[in-house]
Amino acid sequence: MPTSKLEEYLKNQNTRQFSNQTFSDFRQDLLDYANTFYKDNILDFSEVSLGGMLLDFASIVGDSLIYYAEQQFNELDYSTATDPSNIVKHLKRANIKDSKASPSSVDVTFTIEVPALQGFDENVDQTLLPEIRKGTTISSDTGIIFTLQEDIDFSKDYIIEVGEESLTGIETYFVSKKGLCVSGQIYEETFNIPDNENYFISIELERENITSIISIYDNDNNEYFEVDYLSQSTVFKKKTSGENNYISIIPAPRRFVTEENFLTGRTSIRFGNGNGKTVKDDIFYNPEDLLLPLKNKDTFSRADLDPGKLLKSDTLGISPRGKTITVTYKSGGGTSHNVSRNSIVNIIGEPLMVFPKEALNVNDIDAVIESLFVNNEQGSVGGAQALSLEELKQQIPSVIRSQNRIVSYEDLISRILTMPTDFGRINKAVALNNPYNNFTKDLFIVCKNSEGFYVAASDAIKKNMSNYLNEYRVIGDSFNIVDVPVFNFGIEAQIVVKAGYDPENVIFDVNSRLVERMRFDLLQIGDPIDVNMIDVIIKSTEGVADIITSKENIIVSKNLSQVDFDSELLEIISYNNNTFSPSISYNNGLIFPERGGIFEMKYTFNDINITGSK
Repeated sequence: MPTSKLEEYLKNQNTRQFSNQTFSDFRQDLLDYANTFYKDNILDFSEVSLGGMLLDFASIVGDSLIYYAEQQFNELDYSTATDPSNIVKHLKRANIKDSKASPSSVDVTFTIEVPALQGFDENVDQTLLPEIRKGTTISSDTGIIFTLQEDIDFSKDYIIEVGEESLTGIETYFVSKKGLCVSGQIYEETFNIPDNENYFISIELERENITSIISIYDNDNNEYFEVDYLSQSTVFKKKTSGENNYISIIPAPRRFVTEENFLTGRTSIRFGNGNGKTVKDDIFYNPEDLLLPLKNKDTFSRADLDPGKLLKSDTLGISPRGKTITVTYKSGGGTSHNVSRNSIVNIIGEPLMVFPKEALNVNDIDAVIESLFVNNEQGSVGGAQALSLEELKQQIPSVIRSQNRIVSYEDLISRILTMPTDFGRINKAVALNNPYNNFTKDLFIVCKNSEGFYVAASDAIKKNMSNYLNEYRVIGDSFNIVDVPVFNFGIEAQIVVKAGYDPENVIFDVNSRLVERMRFDLLQIGDPIDVNMIDVIIKSTEGVADIITSKENIIVSKNLSQVDFDSELLEIISYNNNTFSPSISYNNGLIFPERGGIFEMKYTFNDINITGSK
């Protein structure tokens, strides 16, 4: 290319791209530029010349600028950010809060010694069976403190053992019951908030690694509720009625959010900005105040509305300005909180124990309180160290994809299975299309009792689920909560045992392999019984020559009419009242339950009846 044309070409390049260029690339571009425009003024651009020095200086500046530009560009993306302050900004933007060390949890056995009442069967003095309230603190022999998370009522479902005996009979009984305990120490801090404090007050708590805020009250006994964001105006609250715990949705005019400092491990509490002098009871303002362009008009255009104008409050919660607030919280966690079994043996201070029934002898109450002792039969688990910034950064993609609404099927099932256990535990759930309404889902749910058998959910659990899901569902979604029909079944098969094999041993092997390989306990709602697999397992067992029973007749239905007594287990064997016809339901080696149903082999070895002969 001639020199004149090269000069013209370079002059027309108003914007040069230097992205991803190195020092040598910059120097070569600058050298070409200088040779084109300054060749008559500077003749020597070698490395030892003055012109070469100027090229080196300019190349160093360009190389540095590109480095910092690329670095700053990378900091805009959470996956490539390396600066701790920028990673913290990405974590806050993703609303990640679980950075603290997690506490450990364990079921602890609480045992008391109760005087006996002579002349009665299982003669425990019922007036001396107390309730131990949650908040009771205990500790391990290594000094790790645990707090009881639930009330323990000794008058129900307790375990009893004979205690002290004399010549006249049993004097005392040991009564035991388990309760969930979580590690961590409870602290309390008091703050005086000036009346002239700025809006959105923020206070930083003293201790690190705070796992939960238990309560916040001001000096007027007003309670402040923790919310995910300050615009959230309602919270869930537990209410007890008899033996049931109910979810209720209550307004939260006084509320707060927690903010974490990922670098120091400290926690701050931020409140709303309202003055609290006027709390509106009306849900909406006067509609005339909205000044909608509708009155006295025959035609009108579309109007843009701000839903915030219809809200009863725009202050994001009442501020505690001018108040004295008391914050109670729990702190502590880590791998050191995973203590070994039989190590939680100490009771800290006085246990929170009440006696609902009036005792005949006050001295007996003191004796029961003094007799309390605790022990963990299993080691505690769940304690883990605080996550690093890099580990927290890995959580951002999944948190960004999450949402606070029920949109998909996965959202619905996740919400059901994560409902707080205080309000009932749902074991399995499935949502099916309603055959009569395209906008309605039939929500089949089932629970398990203390023995591990499927039972229908109580009305209290269904009501709690309704209240819980209602806060997350999209307007227009409708759910019918339905009990899952549980079908008990058994296996009956006659086999031919090969010569030289003991039929009794072969039958035992068949039973064991069926239980181990089929895993009937993992059947989900709507899952079929795979008779083909049962047939393969039986035939492949060593010593089995053939199966006489046809596939259609291997599965048998168990129902309420088949009540029996197991002399070995010393218990009554009973089944659900639902029945099904295996032969009618059989299709290509699979037996399906009816819509929304689930199969349950209730007593395993008792329900597997394999007979054989040579």
